[in-house]
Amino acid sequence: MPAVKIRTVRPEDATALAEIYSFEDVVAYTTQLPFRDARFWQDFYKLRDPEGVELAAEYDGNVVGHLGMILNRAPRRKHVATFGICVHPEAQGKGVGRALMSEMLNMGDNWLNILRLELSVASTNAKAIALYEKMGFVQESVSRLDLFTRGRYVDTAHMVRFHPSWDGSSRPQ
Repeated sequence: MPAVKIRTVRPEDATALAEIYSFEDVVAYTTQLPFRDARFWQDFYKLRDPEGVELAAEYDGNVVGHLGMILNRAPRRKHVATFGICVHPEAQGKGVGRALMSEMLNMGDNWLNILRLELSVASTNAKAIALYEKMGFVQESVSRLDLFTRGRYVDTAHMVRFHPSWDGSSRPQ
C-alpha cells in the first residue's frame, strides 16, 4: 500500500484541488460552492491568510487531499487557529485525512504557538467527526440550522483541541 506524503501546496496543484472539490460528497461538507475552477483554488488560502498553512496530500503520486490552516491575525487571538480539510472520495479511509491533520497539529504545536485549534463541521458528517475525535478534538457547542447543503439546513458542531502541554486545569500563563 502506498504511503501518504504531506507537502506544501504548489501552484500546479490547483487542477487537482478543483477536482477534489468538484465532488458533491466533498463540497457538501464544506462552506464552499460546487464548480469552482482551478484559478480559484490556486489562490484561495493565500488570499484569506498569506501566513497560513496550506498542505497537500499525495497518495500513489496523485494529490488527493488538501488542508488549509488559517491563523488568527487579531492581536489578542494569535494563539487561535482554524482549518478546513478535504479528501478525494477514492482516497478516503486510507489515512490521508489523518496524515494531513497530524502534520497540521505538529506545525501548530511546535512551530506556530497555537494553543486553541478550532473547527466547525456539519453534524451529519459522522466520518469527519470520528476522525477529529481520534485526533484529540472535543465538541464545545452546536449551532442549529447553521449550514445549508444539498437543499436542507443542518446543524454545525464546533470542536476544539488545545495544545497538549495545557492540562486544562488552569488558565495558561
